[in-house]
Amino acid sequence: MWTALLPGTLCDGTLWADVALPAGAVCLPALHGSSLKAAAQQVLGSGAGPFHLVGFSLGAIVAFEVLRLAPEQVASLTLLSANPQAPSEAQLAAWAEQERGVRQGQFERVAQQLSRPAGTQQPRVQQMAQQVGPEIFLDQLHLLRSRPDSRPTLAAYRGRCQLLVGELDQVTPERYTREMAALMPQARVEVIAGAGHYLPLDAPAAVGQALAAFAKEAEHV
Repeated sequence: MWTALLPGTLCDGTLWADVALPAGAVCLPALHGSSLKAAAQQVLGSGAGPFHLVGFSLGAIVAFEVLRLAPEQVASLTLLSANPQAPSEAQLAAWAEQERGVRQGQFERVAQQLSRPAGTQQPRVQQMAQQVGPEIFLDQLHLLRSRPDSRPTLAAYRGRCQLLVGELDQVTPERYTREMAALMPQARVEVIAGAGHYLPLDAPAAVGQALAAFAKEAEHV
């Protein structure tokens, strides 16, 4: 079984560079598309047969769409730093302001602002942002704005699942992970001590260990 790893906003496949990944892992490039459906179809076209779907932040939002389109293809699911809810008014207003900034030629300023939650890892996020660029980022803002409430989708999913969140995550705090866990009794939850939002950068060893343990458990199912 192969594994698809989906990065977050302003991130690309190098997000997972320090994580020990399972054999057959495919690190997708920066997520984009004219719609969530188009982005999800890109994921589904990245390999053949049932797979382990791993989504970080925006990657989790695209993963929810994959579940809506082809739940039978998702043998197991790992969500990192995820929020299953539809956007809030505050989020919509912030994204509109970010779009205005980018269209006024201020992409670097916007990227710097968005990457602040990465803390000491901010230079890594900014480096990825430079590779992603303003056009793909505008696509990503559209994906974020258009996301529906995914809680019913998660409640209907019966596959194996694990949920990872950083203890210090202020972007997608632990309460969202607990909400998802309540919808999926089969889910395994891990709160990673000392980590913030960018789990693959803050705690690559813990993320790698979680993925490895999850894969090993699958051998005995």
